[in-house]
Amino acid sequence: MSELRRDIGLWRGIALNMIDMVGIGPFITIPLILAALGGGRGMLAWILGGLLAISDGLVTAELSAEMPASGGSYVFLREAYGRAGRLISFLFLFQILFSAPLSMASGCIGFASYLKVLIPAAGDHIGLTATIVCILTMLLLLRRIEAIGKFSILLWVGVLATLAIVIGAGLPHLKLEAFAFWRAPRLDGVAGYSGLGVALIYAVYDYLGYYNICYIGDEVHEPAKTIPRVIVISILAIGVIYLVMNACLISVLPMSQAMTSPSIVTDYLALLLGTRAAKWISLLILWTAFASIFSLMLGYSRILYAAARDGNFFRIFARLHATELHPYVSILFLGTVAAIFCSLPLKHVLQAILSIRAVIPFIAQIVGAVILRQREPTRPRPFRMWLYPLPAIVALGLWSYIVISPQKGLKVGGLYVMAAGTLFYIARGWLERRRLAA
Repeated sequence: MSELRRDIGLWRGIALNMIDMVGIGPFITIPLILAALGGGRGMLAWILGGLLAISDGLVTAELSAEMPASGGSYVFLREAYGRAGRLISFLFLFQILFSAPLSMASGCIGFASYLKVLIPAAGDHIGLTATIVCILTMLLLLRRIEAIGKFSILLWVGVLATLAIVIGAGLPHLKLEAFAFWRAPRLDGVAGYSGLGVALIYAVYDYLGYYNICYIGDEVHEPAKTIPRVIVISILAIGVIYLVMNACLISVLPMSQAMTSPSIVTDYLALLLGTRAAKWISLLILWTAFASIFSLMLGYSRILYAAARDGNFFRIFARLHATELHPYVSILFLGTVAAIFCSLPLKHVLQAILSIRAVIPFIAQIVGAVILRQREPTRPRPFRMWLYPLPAIVALGLWSYIVISPQKGLKVGGLYVMAAGTLFYIARGWLERRRLAA
């Protein structure tokens, strides 16, 4: 079988990670976060989200340096849990069939939502517009990884330009008081930090993607060294950007408007630069959203490819294009399912993503990293998580808080997927045993 090419270096890897992390997320979730905490206290959710990302990122960086192969969490879970690893890694693959297309659909829906700023008629056809964007992205990914790596740099430039304009326009108006969330009053009449769990769900969604480079480990140059650097640099850079950008937004816009605006960044830029300039900059926001969708589909397609290549999933996903050497079956599957999910409401899509993914892979992966440390203390670890075991403890605590947060749909949705995946795994094993017995 043909092998993947190692054409992704440090800067291309950082580009892919950052465009995946930013995407349309912060441009559509800021009002939801502020509303959940009744105003400026929403800054706490961004701080906790960043703390979770860097803590979990250090865990992921250690695992990726130990096992730098395409598949990311699939490989980590399979190796960490010994005999049980086959089931747990299968559950990860099973949830990917739902969570990956949902993640891509969220970007497509967000893209369509901001497109209506430029084309008002698009607001009446958000589902259709999102579906078209999804299909176009799928077609662009049906090419050699070297071309994709170069394209990712171009997309990254657009992402950085968007963030630079948003932050640069607001810096002269930045109030340091915006960071003092503990002094911010609640405008909804609720006391304390009620709603923090809900706000953290949306904030964490905006940080997701720091692990994307792990999914294409077989296409990364010097992966044991490059992947941990990409993860850490991406998280630290995005964390600073998010905090400053949010502080700028709430320093400029009246809080009542910031909590309810469907296109908060456009409103913010219109107030500072004028309506016409805001509409032009909306093009860059759309560019950023498209870049994230592109990166997501790229990474997830490699997970299905790696699992199928190892014989732990349907072998059809292991097929590579004869000349371009990309896993075309995986790309076509994810793009098609994501296009179907584009018809769902955005808020339901966001909650479903965290519902499905909180336990597997995130919590299971943290526990797996600790198990490996105890079971194989002499195993080569080119990168070791800083201040071990503190990052694992912090990440585990925050992920657990998200799981037990008062969101019934959040807890139930993930349990349904895990239960279905377990039944599917048992049935698959039974059928294989019958086939071998025959």
